[in-house]
Amino acid sequence: MWHERERTGYGAVLFEEVTRRVEQAARLPRSGSPLMGFEARYDVRKYVVRRFRYVVITALVDGVLTVIAVAHTSREPGYWRARLV
Repeated sequence: MWHERERTGYGAVLFEEVTRRVEQAARLPRSGSPLMGFEARYDVRKYVVRRFRYVVITALVDGVLTVIAVAHTSREPGYWRARLV
């Protein structure tokens, strides 16, 4: 992982922050920022990963809250959108 190579221990910090956002989404699913351009039934939301340039993207898939992506905020923007079409 790039973060770990750049700074020892930083890969674990990123993993912990992503885990916190996933847990937040599970506990408070409407606390993420809604993303437009999707069918309402998907309720697509993003959760900002603190200290890093990543977001956790969630959506309802067949009524189940699902993590669609852990995406960098500027690399390949929107690459994950095809997963909901």
